[in-house]
Amino acid sequence: MHRYRHSGLEIVSEIALPEWDGFASSSASHADIKIELSDERSPAFPRDGSTYSSGSTAGFCIEGVGGWELEAGRRMTLYPSLAVDPAELRLFTLGSAWGVLGYQRGDPMWHGSAVELDGRAALFCGDAGEGKSTMAAAMVATGARLVGDDLSKVEPNAGGALIHPSSSRLKLWGAAVDHFGWRERVVQRDVMREDKFHCHIEPNHAGGPPLPLAAIVVLESGEAPLLEPLSGSEALAEVLSGTIYRPEALETMGRWGEQGALAARIIAGAKVFRLTRPRDLGAIGESAGLVSEMLDRLG
Repeated sequence: MHRYRHSGLEIVSEIALPEWDGFASSSASHADIKIELSDERSPAFPRDGSTYSSGSTAGFCIEGVGGWELEAGRRMTLYPSLAVDPAELRLFTLGSAWGVLGYQRGDPMWHGSAVELDGRAALFCGDAGEGKSTMAAAMVATGARLVGDDLSKVEPNAGGALIHPSSSRLKLWGAAVDHFGWRERVVQRDVMREDKFHCHIEPNHAGGPPLPLAAIVVLESGEAPLLEPLSGSEALAEVLSGTIYRPEALETMGRWGEQGALAARIIAGAKVFRLTRPRDLGAIGESAGLVSEMLDRLG
């Protein structure tokens, strides 16, 4: 068995999860979540990757990879396909399955990349391809610490929003890896994209407590760097659009209202901004500088 402490939860897993490097746990007292392997045939979930939900059980299948059954936010059962690449199995375990399990628990599971600078965290979110991980890398290159990448638990709190550290890695395209001079940080090639790489990032907050989430930065492509505040219904709409992971799963599970209400409480405790920026890596330092100055002002 492999034990991890992640997102404030104790997890016992029958498979090793190297992507959670830094989150190993020595606790033997209890498990909030169990990840189990089954050699039985996968349940008859939809074969198109969409989510099935009935009562406290949800699940999905990925053709050629396997099936995942999620029960009451406490148990994840994997049904691997024959000869599946273990890295591909982990990809959906720590992505879609982990997100759905979090939804079952009533947790906000947000898609984005986050860093911390001088005690204040910023989460980059936005549409696919807008450069969330690349912006996080640019911040790390100028002195920030990595908090998370891809999927993080964010929660409202009486003293302001909190974000749980979720990763010690960033997934970066080859051009970005070369731009930052990080080839020696590459841990593995991404299983889905030939020119994307998992880079181990130091310094990071893996295994640490949740951090104050000072800012949510929605990314958008444009001609010149511009950081502008958002508020009210516009801020909520932009954040929901830019962070919600597997929206079709939320629809099937009937939890859109719950997640929308949680998002409203989160942005009440964190500032929301839109960062318009050129996609040119040569100009990313200016964009990172705008975010750093904003975090300094929030302090």
